[in-house]
Amino acid sequence: PGSIGTEKWSVCIFHNFFWCHLYRKQIQDLNWQRKNDQLAGGAKLRELESNWVSLVSKNYEIERAIVQLENEVGQLKQQRGDENKENIRQDF
Repeated sequence: PGSIGTEKWSVCIFHNFFWCHLYRKQIQDLNWQRKNDQLAGGAKLRELESNWVSLVSKNYEIERAIVQLENEVGQLKQQRGDENKENIRQDF
């Protein structure tokens, strides 16, 4: 009777070790996959951040060009207005 109980305990312990090893392997695989996903996500995030910085810089350049063009248009309008005033004076 004692040896049967010992055998059952041995089988139970063996099964527990087997399942413990299996679960540890699954946890390790899951953690490895998470790490790889996070590394890939980090690389993608850095790429997107770089693109964002580039786009912000381009927007700044465009805004600067718009301001410059608006100033030039204002100067041209002022010159045209001055020329018109001069023409009116010459007519009188």
